[in-house]
Amino acid sequence: AKRSTVATVIIVVRAMKCLLILAAVVVAASAQIAARLDSQEVRLNRMTSRIESLTDQLGGKAGATGKSAGRITKYNYQLNDVFGDGCTKDEFQCGDGQCVNILAVCDGENSCTNGKDEEVCESPISAGDTFLGNVVYDHCTTRRPKVIRLVINSFERPDNFKTKAQVKASYVLSATSAAEDTDVYMMSSGSYCYGCRLLSTTPPETDALALTCKFDQGCNNHCTGYIVRENTGEKCAKFYFSRE
Repeated sequence: AKRSTVATVIIVVRAMKCLLILAAVVVAASAQIAARLDSQEVRLNRMTSRIESLTDQLGGKAGATGKSAGRITKYNYQLNDVFGDGCTKDEFQCGDGQCVNILAVCDGENSCTNGKDEEVCESPISAGDTFLGNVVYDHCTTRRPKVIRLVINSFERPDNFKTKAQVKASYVLSATSAAEDTDVYMMSSGSYCYGCRLLSTTPPETDALALTCKFDQGCNNHCTGYIVRENTGEKCAKFYFSRE
């Protein structure tokens, strides 16, 4: 009986030691986690302070606010293109999580609760503007132009449908070969969508190849152009356009 009692005491003592060791480990781990969280909080506070300081500096410089805001808007939209903004391709992101129909943008009435859909109505193009596009790749055109000069001949925004403007444009396609350099002149018509900042034109020839050019928000001097198959919507050639 005595041996049994001693054995029981030993087991209890060992169990208590294990519990004490486990408790010590938990306390140490908790302390480490708390220290890491405190460290992360300090870093976040420092980053927030730096951002606020930079914002104040930019806001305090005369003439810099507009450019800075434009750059920030541009970068935000580029991030949205990569990671998505929670809206479909036919919707406009208001900036606060709300999505509205793309055709409700710049119609003269606030569809976004914060009014953002009526604050992006400045057009990057107007009559007389010219853009020079350099080829990135071309898998479909017969002429294989190295350069396309895009000229906006007219730009009209109808009063009864303000979300899109009617555009007439002309192109000069410049191609280079071993035999000669050639320039081809074409004319087309189309529209500019304010909500999607997209210039879309109709095919100037019977090959059903149309040109589109997309402007990022905050950038009015460059657009990404695609030659698109009208029947399927396939993008088969790409050009990067810059304002001349």
